[in-house]
Amino acid sequence: VVAEDRPGLLATISAALVLCELDVIEAEAYTRRVSGRHDEAVDVFWVRERNPDQRGQSLSPARVERLREVLVDLIEGKLSTPPPGPQGGAAVPTPSSTETVVRFLEAQDGSFATLEVETGDRSGLLLALSQALFKQRVQIVTSQVKTVSNRVYDRFNIVEFDGSPITPARRLEIQVAVLAAIDPILEQQISARTPSAPPANS
Repeated sequence: VVAEDRPGLLATISAALVLCELDVIEAEAYTRRVSGRHDEAVDVFWVRERNPDQRGQSLSPARVERLREVLVDLIEGKLSTPPPGPQGGAAVPTPSSTETVVRFLEAQDGSFATLEVETGDRSGLLLALSQALFKQRVQIVTSQVKTVSNRVYDRFNIVEFDGSPITPARRLEIQVAVLAAIDPILEQQISARTPSAPPANS
């Protein structure tokens, strides 16, 4: 996928793949600087059919064209983004059943932070992760996604929306948001602990 880069684009592409019932096996996402124009996203995805019975089939040109149409409709707001939870009735692995690691690594020059995520694979996981990062108002500069034997190994090089580095104070907040996206049970616990906003007239 080559498109004008913008915050949330990886989440939008992931949503299109979910709507087209495709699972991501591996992915690489990059930002290309273009002189005199907006930056360009160059994203490569290795995908397979979500339905196990169809995984031996190659994607037809018509399926690829349908993916392009869905992606354009999502970008233009003609389609709604699907929820980031499991798709097709799949069970959700949680940290209680599958070890999950979410940690930050320092960039050598300090210009960006690398977020590493290792967890059990499930359909729609990349959508959940990329949406969580977008809601945290961080921009994905590059990313690498790999699935090995039902384990996901993801790396996201991220900065704030304004291009500034992620501060240490923000990292814990981002880690909690990513963990909540992986584990719906944790997300419910976090929501229950978050106090409601007071009435406007109080």
